[in-house]
Amino acid sequence: MSEASELKLNLITAISSSDQEEMVASLLYSQGCNIIYRAITSSALINFLSELKISVSVLHSKDFGTETELGKLISTFKQHRFIEVDEKFNPASLITNLAQITRPALFHQLARLDHLITVIGSPDSPGISTISNHLAIKLSATLITSNHHNLRPEMVNKVTQIPASLLGEKIKEFDKDHLLIDGGSTISLTKTLADRRVNAQWLSQNVSSSRYLIYVVKSDSNGIIYLSEFINDFTNLISAPNLICVLNQQRFDRFGQIIQKQFTDLVTSYPMVALPYDLGAIRAVNLPPSKYQFWRSNAFSKQISKIGNQLK
Repeated sequence: MSEASELKLNLITAISSSDQEEMVASLLYSQGCNIIYRAITSSALINFLSELKISVSVLHSKDFGTETELGKLISTFKQHRFIEVDEKFNPASLITNLAQITRPALFHQLARLDHLITVIGSPDSPGISTISNHLAIKLSATLITSNHHNLRPEMVNKVTQIPASLLGEKIKEFDKDHLLIDGGSTISLTKTLADRRVNAQWLSQNVSSSRYLIYVVKSDSNGIIYLSEFINDFTNLISAPNLICVLNQQRFDRFGQIIQKQFTDLVTSYPMVALPYDLGAIRAVNLPPSKYQFWRSNAFSKQISKIGNQLK
């Protein structure tokens, strides 16, 4: 596949089988291709191509639509190249075919924004949304969440819900003040590049557009295991956002001290903050400003301020 090592192509996938689409996407990413859209339905593909201002190549499966639908699609969008991918496709043949395409200028859906911050965490990490709430208050930031996530703790400030598919478009409507995204949970960021589900789409856009990424883990053995996997994976990212690691619900007994040392050893290359377990501070974020004054000088609030100062 040496002829494809610098492909850097703008591509669209339109493959019915999610397993096959994941295999094709992984192959394309490994060759430096730029997948700008991953279509799930023919109508969605038509809508996207109708708005597109550049020429692309569309990799489609034979069963993505009927023969008539595919024929009409190809004849309507003659400026684009359509390549059929067989169910048992040959990776070398596909790459060779793509290598014959003249390389266009890369198209990027999202640019990295200096005022955009994303908070994510490990799968069992409580407090991602609560920390997002506190940081939004600290930074006077607009808090953004996805409309596909579960219920989250309420807060005094307004929370803006944005569908994953519209994130890139909607964040342009905000001013240059801080934007804070509640990104949800993950262990491996690189695997999201080969996943077209809505959670992965949301997280992928968050990471690619944020200046800072805050990763939260719970102060226990599982949290340390998740953190280790995340850090190992994070080092594989190209042009990654600035990472801040947070150990949440820290306790000060002997076991808590062991966990904190393991945490410190793992994230020695990145800024780190430990948040103590503080039920009062968690509840206070839901109260009017005059009623959460009491926690502003405690250890929890001081650590929130420490994170906030690194984000300014």
